[in-house]
Amino acid sequence: MEEKTAHSAQVPNIPVSDAELKAWMVTYISDLLALDAAQVTTSDTFEVFGMDSVEAVVMAGVMEEEFGAPVEPSLLLEYPSIDLFVAANVKDG
Repeated sequence: MEEKTAHSAQVPNIPVSDAELKAWMVTYISDLLALDAAQVTTSDTFEVFGMDSVEAVVMAGVMEEEFGAPVEPSLLLEYPSIDLFVAANVKDG
């Protein structure tokens, strides 16, 4: 019998430091919106920046290319701010 796990068991697994991931996400959002990086508050939700599920898919794809690790777009919705996403990230090794 197959056991099902709760969706909350899924967490980001990007093999970089919290500081590096946070800096990358700030840069990505500031470049996307043509803002100064200082204008990107890491506790604000992605929705505050006008990001929706379509942008989550795009951002997840770019993160996969950048860091060489799969990123489920739904995780950006489950952890909807830079701070929450980085805090949830589990680094193997």
